[in-house]
Amino acid sequence: MFASFRASEKGNGNRIEEKTMRFGIGQPEIDAVADCIRKGELARFQVGANGRIARCEKELAAMSGTKYALLVNSGTSALICGMVALGIGPGDDVLVSSYTWISSPLAPMLVGAIPRLVEMDDTLTMDPDDLEAKIRPDTKAIICVHMLNMPCDMDRIMAIANRHGIPVLEDACQAVGGLYKGSRLGSFGKISAYSFNNYKNISCGEGGAVITSDEELYDRARLYHDAGTFVQNYEHAVQIPFFAGQDYRASEIQAAILLEQLKRLAPGMEKWRDRVRLMRSLIEKRGGFHIARHNDPDSACALLLQFDSEAEADAFSQKHHCLRLINSGRHVFTNWAPLTERRAYRDDVNPLITPKGLLAKYDESAAPRTLDLMRRTCDVTPRWDMTDEQVAARVDAFYA
Repeated sequence: MFASFRASEKGNGNRIEEKTMRFGIGQPEIDAVADCIRKGELARFQVGANGRIARCEKELAAMSGTKYALLVNSGTSALICGMVALGIGPGDDVLVSSYTWISSPLAPMLVGAIPRLVEMDDTLTMDPDDLEAKIRPDTKAIICVHMLNMPCDMDRIMAIANRHGIPVLEDACQAVGGLYKGSRLGSFGKISAYSFNNYKNISCGEGGAVITSDEELYDRARLYHDAGTFVQNYEHAVQIPFFAGQDYRASEIQAAILLEQLKRLAPGMEKWRDRVRLMRSLIEKRGGFHIARHNDPDSACALLLQFDSEAEADAFSQKHHCLRLINSGRHVFTNWAPLTERRAYRDDVNPLITPKGLLAKYDESAAPRTLDLMRRTCDVTPRWDMTDEQVAARVDAFYA
């Protein structure tokens, strides 16, 4: 069921670098794509309500426990659609997790809003205390991010957001299929974003989805993701006035792959949780390491070790060939040149150089605790398909 597809170049003897998606990709995906091509069904509106996109959206909504899902061409597009759906625009203040990928703060920036970074706590997710401290009268949205399948403290975040009347957009791009206290990540906020690029839990190469249970937000996201919504034949009629949008549509080929990937998601995630539980129990039994706090340990699909010093974490990372979070580079906010250099394609569409925008910080002072935690934290999450013996051997190596 979880066989991986590996391609090798034939004819000249040169082998293509092996690429394996998280829960495997194989003949079912190949057959599904071939069926699209044979039938010439590449776009949503060639097939309508019976098409692969429509079916994929229904399955994504059912999986996430929400009423609506909208397939788009990337997780970034899903975040932007979420901002538009919430009515975020010029001059608005949006609070964003500081440990994430740049798309999370770029989404508000691209609609004219000003992203401000919120510190992480020792779970490497949004610190609810810092979140509440940074809320201002002009704060119009919160983007909390479930990095590395680690759920934010959604109980506290939603309580804070509801108390202040601020909508939450869950960035669950790295946590498709993840759980928090029995409910799917992406089902807590007013609207949420998934990603299906090659590094995510399930993948069609690129792709994303907007998830919500609010019909108006769903309609607003639909209008923005398809400039031609007003002439398209959607299976559900839009209930709000049409407005100008973009073209972020997904293809039937992407949906064909995802429909097969979705079959692997639940069993793959459950086995992954089991592997993490096993590794955690082995480390806790032997002691000697500090396992990072998790907001829902029973549902954990990630395991991080935190050290007293950066030097200790660096030495452990090099010895055991695991990621020290600061070394990811791309997820370190001080490396995000468009924000640190405050650049857009034109100054008159750049909210970061307005008087209010200049107050937002993207240097080390923006979230120093986040950087400290990233320097001292190593990701030792086991692969979902490791055997008991492989997990035990991995743990033994930590103590060698």
